[in-house]
Amino acid sequence: MQLIESGVRGFSMVYQLGVDRILIPLAIVVGLAGGAMIGSEIAQLHAPESPYMH
Repeated sequence: MQLIESGVRGFSMVYQLGVDRILIPLAIVVGLAGGAMIGSEIAQLHAPESPYMH
């Protein structure tokens, strides 16, 4: 019984480490994409009007 319990605990730790390795880069990419979207919207709001651009 102790062997099964320690095996489950070990698997749980490996799973949590694997999830962290995926979530952190994903959070960075989502943050950068969100910042790029917000930045492009702000740039469009501050851009001067041009008759040649539609």
